[in-house]
Amino acid sequence: MAVEAQKGTAVVANTVAAAMGVASMVVGQYYMTQINAELGAISDGISEIQNFQDNEYRSRVFSLVAHVKKIADFRTEILENNELRISKINQLDSLEEECTQLLGQANLTLAGFAKKTNLDYEEYEKVVGNAQNWFMYQKSLLDVLYRIADLRYTLHLGAVSREQCIAILSTYTKQVQDTQSMLAAWHEGTTERLKIDTDEVRRKRAGFDRVIHFLPGVFYKDLNYRSIEKSTANMIRTQTSKESTLSIDKSELYLEDVQLIAKDGKIYYLPETKAE
Repeated sequence: MAVEAQKGTAVVANTVAAAMGVASMVVGQYYMTQINAELGAISDGISEIQNFQDNEYRSRVFSLVAHVKKIADFRTEILENNELRISKINQLDSLEEECTQLLGQANLTLAGFAKKTNLDYEEYEKVVGNAQNWFMYQKSLLDVLYRIADLRYTLHLGAVSREQCIAILSTYTKQVQDTQSMLAAWHEGTTERLKIDTDEVRRKRAGFDRVIHFLPGVFYKDLNYRSIEKSTANMIRTQTSKESTLSIDKSELYLEDVQLIAKDGKIYYLPETKAE
């Protein structure tokens, strides 16, 4: 009887372990599907960046996103093959390093723009256009860094804490925040000096242009200003906006209770709906 009881206990234990394994894989696939959709949106955003002269940097960013997305694309095969899953976790470490290097370069370049002084309007307008590309790369790369952390946590199937997987996010998020604050302060100082009004999409006339419009401007105030490109005004607003920082997901998905439904030989995960 003791032997039979022991066998029964082993069967129950194995059944529970198997069920937990299935649950982990189903939950993992569900969240990797979400991550994949987010990476698709990031890739689309990067594709919209135009007139960027640094082809090597551009190709490295495209390569990074493509390799990260490939891991999310083949989520089912990866999660079902333990050896492949471990290899992809190791690959994510390398991709994370590449991402932080590219993000660091974007931060340094934007900080360099913010140190330029005594620019006339034409010079400032050119810098704004160049900064916009780097600003978009910066945002996209920080997004990718967050998705890499999510993928790493998901692929570990709960064996490693979320805290460990997101360890570097706060450091790089702060670097981005500091760089954006520096850039915003530079824009505010420069637009004030050059009398640029982004809301009215215009700037005050300067130099010889101001001289020849002085008398007409006495009677018609609007003649004291000249229009600027709407795209330039939009870029200035974008680069000075206090966008909300990405929130770091600290939830432990694999420690939460899950609901699974078996139907037609397939298992479906029902995520818990969180109250707003």
